[in-house]
Amino acid sequence: MGVFEDVDENTKRKIVKVWEKMDDKNKDFFVDQVALAMSIWGSDELGKSFIAKILGKMMEDGSENLSDFGLYVESILGEADKREDKVKKAGIIIDDYRLRNALSSVPHKEIEF
Repeated sequence: MGVFEDVDENTKRKIVKVWEKMDDKNKDFFVDQVALAMSIWGSDELGKSFIAKILGKMMEDGSENLSDFGLYVESILGEADKREDKVKKAGIIIDDYRLRNALSSVPHKEIEF
């Protein structure tokens, strides 16, 4: 059973489309943030499932750039079981990373009027 098995096909397609539209710099920011998070909470199946949950929440919220990942880390609090403290720690460290790299503090979304 893969960690993206619970993610519906439409959400998976959105993730791929967002990735394809991103420039290389934002792709690097996304990869760095995921690597930081997984180094803290683990790269086992549970840690990987956190990534899938966060990406799902990002697509549900309408994020148009995966480099927004760090803004959504704490969205899985309450679902992180025994790793709540590690999720909080990852959130703090990724927030620092985002500040050092002058990344936006709000998700990249198209505002609908």
